[in-house]
Amino acid sequence: MDKERFERGLAARKSVLGEEYVEKALANADEFNREFQEQLTEFCWGSCWGNDALDKRQRSLLNLG
Repeated sequence: MDKERFERGLAARKSVLGEEYVEKALANADEFNREFQEQLTEFCWGSCWGNDALDKRQRSLLNLG
């Protein structure tokens, strides 16, 4: 795991979804889905949402489209 990318993803995920929701999701992760939560945070949120190519509004609009 790339710790820097994970932390960037965690910050982005909390910013969009809310800290309480994200903390609950991570706290409720079990043996079955823990790795999925980590990869989701690192790659989807850290790599995609964590770069500066688009702002949050543009990124959200693309997800809705």
